[in-house]
Amino acid sequence: MELINNLELFQTVFNAAPNGIAVLKPVYDNKDKVEDFSVLLCNSYITNWIDTEAYKNKRYNKVFSKIKEAAVLESFIETAVTGMATDLEYWHHDEKGKSCFKFTAVKQEELLVVTMEDITEKRNAETALHHALLDAEKHKRLYNSIINGTPDLVYVFDLDYKFTYANKALLTMWGKTAEDSIGRRLIENGYEEWHAEMHEREIDAVVNTKRSIRGTVSFPHAELGRRIYDYIFVPVFNEKGEVELVAGTTRDITESKQAEEKLQQSENRFRKMIHQTPAPTLVLKGDDLVIEQINKHMLQMIGRGEEILGMRLIDVLPELEGQYVWEQVLKVYNEGIPFDQSEVLVPHNRTGELKNYYYNLAYRPLIEDGEITGMIQVAVEVTEQVVARQKMEESESRFRALVNASSDLVYRLDADWMIMQNLEGEERLSNQRERGVNWLDKFIHASDLQQAIHLISKSIVEKSIFEMEHRIIKDDSVKWVFSRVVPILDDQDKIIEWFGASSDITSQKELQNVIAESEERFRQLADLVPQIIWTANSEGFVDYYNSRWYEYTGFWENEFGDPSWISKLHPDDVYLVSVTWYQSVHAGLPYQLEFRLKNGTTGEYRWFLSKALPIRDKDGIITNWFGTCTDINEQKSITEKLEILVADRTKELQRSNDDLQQFAHVASHDLKEPVRKIKTFLSRLEDHMQGQFDASSSKYIERIHVAADRMFNMIDGVLAYSKMNADAQKTTIVDLNEVIRNIETDLEIALQETNGKIYFEELPIIEGASVLLYQLFYNLINNSIKFAQEHTPPKITISATAQMEHGNKITIITVEDNGIGFDSDQTGRIFETFTRLNSKDRFEGTGLGLSLCKKIAERHGGSITATGILNKGAVFIITLPFEQKAKDI
Repeated sequence: MELINNLELFQTVFNAAPNGIAVLKPVYDNKDKVEDFSVLLCNSYITNWIDTEAYKNKRYNKVFSKIKEAAVLESFIETAVTGMATDLEYWHHDEKGKSCFKFTAVKQEELLVVTMEDITEKRNAETALHHALLDAEKHKRLYNSIINGTPDLVYVFDLDYKFTYANKALLTMWGKTAEDSIGRRLIENGYEEWHAEMHEREIDAVVNTKRSIRGTVSFPHAELGRRIYDYIFVPVFNEKGEVELVAGTTRDITESKQAEEKLQQSENRFRKMIHQTPAPTLVLKGDDLVIEQINKHMLQMIGRGEEILGMRLIDVLPELEGQYVWEQVLKVYNEGIPFDQSEVLVPHNRTGELKNYYYNLAYRPLIEDGEITGMIQVAVEVTEQVVARQKMEESESRFRALVNASSDLVYRLDADWMIMQNLEGEERLSNQRERGVNWLDKFIHASDLQQAIHLISKSIVEKSIFEMEHRIIKDDSVKWVFSRVVPILDDQDKIIEWFGASSDITSQKELQNVIAESEERFRQLADLVPQIIWTANSEGFVDYYNSRWYEYTGFWENEFGDPSWISKLHPDDVYLVSVTWYQSVHAGLPYQLEFRLKNGTTGEYRWFLSKALPIRDKDGIITNWFGTCTDINEQKSITEKLEILVADRTKELQRSNDDLQQFAHVASHDLKEPVRKIKTFLSRLEDHMQGQFDASSSKYIERIHVAADRMFNMIDGVLAYSKMNADAQKTTIVDLNEVIRNIETDLEIALQETNGKIYFEELPIIEGASVLLYQLFYNLINNSIKFAQEHTPPKITISATAQMEHGNKITIITVEDNGIGFDSDQTGRIFETFTRLNSKDRFEGTGLGLSLCKKIAERHGGSITATGILNKGAVFIITLPFEQKAKDI
């Protein structure tokens, strides 16, 4: 208990411990039984784990809320009751993962001392070791099963050429047991002398070079007679990297060697047949469809050389992937069904460019021992024949589709225009000619017939195209059509027939009449408007004015366009109007400008507001411009007078502001001088009367000093407040993290005296006045230190978030402290000038600090608000934009 009472020493010892230590005091229920514990002390290991330092005298369940199992608390209670020490392990799960802790509880007098040790790594290591041992045993069993189950011969030599291991297959070949063979040399196990010497030389080579050796040898088998074997010797290294053993594996390849010889003879015959085939042919083998054989005709067709032998067909022609032809290749190989098809489209890269080719293809599966092992492909290119036929069919198809899709009347005429064959619909395309007697009389209206005959005669003589708009009688009504007939000439430039088409243009003709009537109504309406109305073409050249233009300028109606309106502009406005109009036309943007126009009668210039909008078609293309000019001369005069008046008032306000600023400087100097004299004479009085003042007099003298100092601060505050709007500051890039670090340095002494801490991280980088932003956060942090609670170190936390507001990116910065706070009903007064919420005798200040903060935030286009709880702390929320609209604040 004495150690507990010496809290500082005890806490130092606790914090030095490598594990967690906590001291608990039992809490009894109304039946005098232990039901919980009160936490007295925890070292830093524990406080870091529970993530709080506010634990003293709190219940165990609240402080150690991370421990979910009730068994831990029950074990602690049992120790407190019985005095028997407790050891238990607890697995803890959180967002960081799974951890194992060992808790030890020991009763010390009426207290319980609990130690906490993280044994996660130890438990994980034990688990990993257990699994490793199980895996090793499993691998050993697997190794023995594989080695003794394989038909291959597996063995190991030591450096004296003695067998240290031989698997079951090798012992069977020898016809011996392991006891009769292990520890003996090659000759002792029945190897011929030359054979034993050869292997001994190879063992020496493996040891010296530390590299494996492979070879083929023939020797007798105990049961099967002489056999052919493929073998490999590999070095086995010790921990020093030295060869300590040589391991070997031998495989019987007698049957495969014999089969290879027979297969080679068969393949040679097959290869000769493929190369003598006149058609492009290749042979594919294996599941990967590797090119095993290919004749020169196939190589020429795909544009490659013999380097593709041994390559997969899909690697040589990767463009086949996913094509119909490749699907058939796979189908033949997988299902064994032959494939024959003519004119197959195969897009592939033969000449460095992907093109379409056509082939007659024949695919056959290769079957060996009842299984498909590959396939034969024969491909004959027929691209030229197919393309020629397709072009002919496509040309004929396009012609038929064009005729059938056209709403025009399509027809043919003989060379002299005497016979007409109607081709309006496909069903009328027959060998029978539709002959019409006097077909021109039926096809062309009588009013247009004479002109038509004249143009037809001219076209026949000149062998030129006939074109004409004319009327026809159709369904007892008159229709307008546009006819165009083209001569078809032979190789001797003689007309053999005519091909013609006639389009119904009745609706266009009616639309032209409607447009003409609409334009006339527009002109009549425009002439009634008191404004000048004009239109221009898509290039900006004026093509119409209403009558108001001619009345004002005195021009004749045939005088319009650029030369006329430029000549009526005031000389000072010509350049601006021309450039602005040019830019609007080329950018396709609306045009608006004020300028002066000369009256053709009086010669005076009057102000006009000109506006123009581009008129676009359905595709957004400008077809013309519509504009107006409105007389604003009277409004312009009034506006100019108002601008002069505003300028005069602005000068007066500026002069008044300058006078006020000068007054603030002079007043601050004049007010400081009497206060300075009071301080001076008061100091002299203290020196003169040193030791003669009683307690009351000394107290009064001290109050005079305090009042004088407060007056100094008040004068400086008033001066700073008055200058806040007067001094413009340049905007720069300001790192708020650096600002807070500088403030932390400047307030170092105050923080040390109060044990205060400033917590901040990842504050934004914004545009602003560096000096003003420093003053803003300095005042807030200084206030938090000044208005701290007694016996409680100030803790200031600064954080920031970003968000979008009205299309602008802003940062919201929160400054929170644990000071004396303030009542919520004082929130509205806290930023007012000279406002003090606390006694001036207890807390220094002028009441201007937060007013300055408000002004600085507003000058940056932001704001500041505050909330507080009495004796709990205050929160200030500052909103600032990331970018400033002006260069000066």
